[in-house]
Amino acid sequence: MVKKLNIAFIWHFHQPIYQENYNEDFLMPWVRLHTSKDYYDMLWRIENFKNIKLNFNISPVLVGSVERYLNGAHDIHSRLLISDVEALSIEDKNFILQHFFDANYANMILKRPYYASLYNKRYSKDNINPDAFDNQEYADIMANFTLCWIDKKFVEMFPNLQKLMDKEKDYTLEDRKEIFNIQLEIFKKLPDLYKKYQSQGRIEISTNPFYHPILPLLLDINEDKYQYSENLPQKSKLMEEDALEQTIKSLDKFESFFGKRPKGIWLPEQCISKKAVQMLSKLDIKWTVADEGILANSIHKEFTRDFEGNLEDPFDLCINYKINDAKTNIIFADSFFANLVGFGYGNYEGEIAANDFYEKIKTIQNKLENSPKEEHLLTIAMDGENCWESYANDGDEFLNTLYSLIENDSTLETVLVSEFLEKSEPDILEDLSSGSWINRNFDLWIGEPTKNVAWLYLDKTRTKLEEVKEKLLSEAKNIKAKKSAEELIDKGKQEIFIAQGSDWFWWYGEPNESGNDHIFDYLFRAHLKNVYKILNEPHPGYLDIPLISIIGKPVREPRRPITPVIDGTINDHIDNWADAGYIFLPDSPTFSADKTIKGIYFGNDETNAYFKFELNKKNITNSKYFLRNQIFIYFRSETQDTLSPVRTVSRTENIYPIIENQFTHEVYFSFNDTEMLPLSLAKSTFGGLWISQLLKRVNYAYRDTIEIAVSFEDLGISPGETVEFCIIAATKGILNEVYPQDVLLTLTR
Repeated sequence: MVKKLNIAFIWHFHQPIYQENYNEDFLMPWVRLHTSKDYYDMLWRIENFKNIKLNFNISPVLVGSVERYLNGAHDIHSRLLISDVEALSIEDKNFILQHFFDANYANMILKRPYYASLYNKRYSKDNINPDAFDNQEYADIMANFTLCWIDKKFVEMFPNLQKLMDKEKDYTLEDRKEIFNIQLEIFKKLPDLYKKYQSQGRIEISTNPFYHPILPLLLDINEDKYQYSENLPQKSKLMEEDALEQTIKSLDKFESFFGKRPKGIWLPEQCISKKAVQMLSKLDIKWTVADEGILANSIHKEFTRDFEGNLEDPFDLCINYKINDAKTNIIFADSFFANLVGFGYGNYEGEIAANDFYEKIKTIQNKLENSPKEEHLLTIAMDGENCWESYANDGDEFLNTLYSLIENDSTLETVLVSEFLEKSEPDILEDLSSGSWINRNFDLWIGEPTKNVAWLYLDKTRTKLEEVKEKLLSEAKNIKAKKSAEELIDKGKQEIFIAQGSDWFWWYGEPNESGNDHIFDYLFRAHLKNVYKILNEPHPGYLDIPLISIIGKPVREPRRPITPVIDGTINDHIDNWADAGYIFLPDSPTFSADKTIKGIYFGNDETNAYFKFELNKKNITNSKYFLRNQIFIYFRSETQDTLSPVRTVSRTENIYPIIENQFTHEVYFSFNDTEMLPLSLAKSTFGGLWISQLLKRVNYAYRDTIEIAVSFEDLGISPGETVEFCIIAATKGILNEVYPQDVLLTLTR
C-alpha cells in the first residue's frame, strides 16, 4: 500500500499601503483589481472540490485596505473610471494613457479586440499626443481595463456583467459606474466567504506582522553580513520593540475580523532567524514557514535535483521542525514547486502543466515510501495573486485540473497546516540559518546603497519619535494631557510601522524595477514626513529628495568644457577629467557578478563628447570573448526626425522607464578584461530600424579605464545644439545596467 502524502498549499495575499494618509485616495489600484480577479476566486473555486483544503496567509494591511474600500475609499484609477470624460484634463488623459493598459497583453488585453486596438494605437508612437484619442475612446480604455481585471466567474453572480464585458466599446458613464459598483459588491462578499470556509474547517488563515516588515532585521539590523554596509544604522531596541508590537497588533486584528486567533505566522518574504522564531514562540504561535534553502544551510545539506527538477532525497524537506528553545514548528517549502507555478507554467496549457505538477508530486511520494516516518508534508507556499495574469483564463484550467487530480487520488491529501502538526512530532534543528526565500539572505531589502539610506532615514525618524515621546509625557500635567500625548505618539508610531514594510526596500535600488518606483519612493518618504507632521516638528530636508535619484544620477554636472587626453590611464599628477560630470556607482552587492561599471565621467568641448568608464575589473571575465561585455551610449537630438528603440534585450518584464525612449544615434563597443574592439556607430532610420555608419572622427583607449571621444559631427549635432543621452551596459546583448534610470542626461555643443 502506498504511503499517504500530505500536501499543504499556502497562498499568500499581500498589498502594501498605497495611501499617503488614511483618508486620501489609494495611489495604486491593486487591492481593488486583485480583489475582483484573485482573492475571491482563489477560494471560491474549492466549492467544486469537497475534499480539498487550503491555507491562506492574508496580510493585515490588505484586510485594512479592503475595509477602507467598503467604507467608501477610492483609488486614482477608480475616481477617473466614474468621472465624466468631458471633464478630463490633459493630466488625466496622460495618466489614463500611461496606466490604463497595465495588464498582461496576451491573456488580458488581447482577449478584448477593441481594447487591443486602442493599446496598439497608444503604443504606435513613442510620445503620443493625448488629442489622438477622443473622449469616448478614453471612456472605453478605462472600462475595458477594469473589466479585464474582473474574473469571468462573476458573471454567474452579476447577470449584467456579461453584457458589459461583451460591449467592448461605447461605454457610458452609467456603464462605468455599474462596473465599479460590481467591484464594490465583490468587496462586500469577500469577508463572509473566508469566514464561511474557515468555520467549515476547509481553510486555515494565517497572517503576518502587521505592515509586512522584515522581522529579523527589525529584531537585529545586523542579523546578516552585507557586502555594502555604509549608512546602515546600529541595532535598535526601539525597532526590536516594534517587531513584537506589529506582530501582536496583527494577531489582534485577525481575531477581531475573522473571529479566530491565527495559529500560524507567515514571516514576510519568508525571512527567518532564531530571534524571530523565539519571538513567535513567546506569543504561542504554532507554526511558521521558511524556504528550503534555509533548511539546506541549517542542516548543511544541499537538496540535489535531477534534470527534471525532482529531489533525489525529499525526506528532510517533508517533515516539520523545532529549534531547541522554542515551541513554534517550522515547515519548509519546496521552492521548486513555487517557482514552477510562479514563473514556469504560465505559458503552458493548463492541463499539461497541472499533470506535470501532479507527476512531480507523485515522484516525491514514491521516494518517501521507505521513510521511517509515517507522516510527511509537502509544503507549497507562494504568492497567490500576481502569477495568474500570465496564465490563460486566470489559471482556471491549471488549478481546476490540479485540484481534481489530487482529490481523485486517495493516496494524496491536502491538509491545514495546524491539523498536520497535531499528528506529526517535530525533529529538532540544532541550528537555524538566517535568510529569506531569495538567495538565502536579506540582500533584496538591505546591504545596497539606496536601501541602506532608506534604513538610515527610518532609524533617524524612529529615534526622533522616541525623543518627542519622552518630552511629551514628561510635560503632561494631568491624565487628559497624558492621554492626548499617547494618542499623538500612537499615530506617529503607525506611520513608522508603515515605513517598516518590506515593499519599500524591495523596490529601492538594485535589482528590482516596478515601473512605478517613484510612487513607492514618494510614499515611503511621505510616511516618514507624516511622523514629523503629527509631532508638529519640521521634517529634515533630505526627506524631500527622492531616494531613487541618489544612485545612478550625477553626483556632479560638468563644471566647464573639457578636452581630456584619451589614453585610458590613471594619472595621479594630471586629472584631465576634474571638470567632467561624474556618476558614482557603488558595486552592487545583489547582482555584483553582472555589474561592470562603477563610475562614469562625461563632458564635452566644441568638437567632441567625452566618456570615461571606471570598471569593476573583477567582474569582467572570459578574456577570449569580446562580445560578453558591451557598453551602449544612446543619443537623441530634437532636430532629427527619425527615432529607433534601444537594441538590448531586457532580462525581465520590468522595464527601466528611460529605455522606453527612442534615439537617433547609437555608439557601442565590446571589451574583455584587457582589450576592446573599435567603436561602432548606428543611425536611426525609418521603421524603427538602425543602419551602420562610418565614424569619421573617433578616439578611444583602454588600460586602467575605458576612455572614448565621439565627435558631434558624427552625431549630427550642430554648434549650440543640445543632445540627450543614456548609457547601457549589457552582457552578451542582455541589458544589465542603465544610467541614469529615469531622466536623460544632456550635453550642449
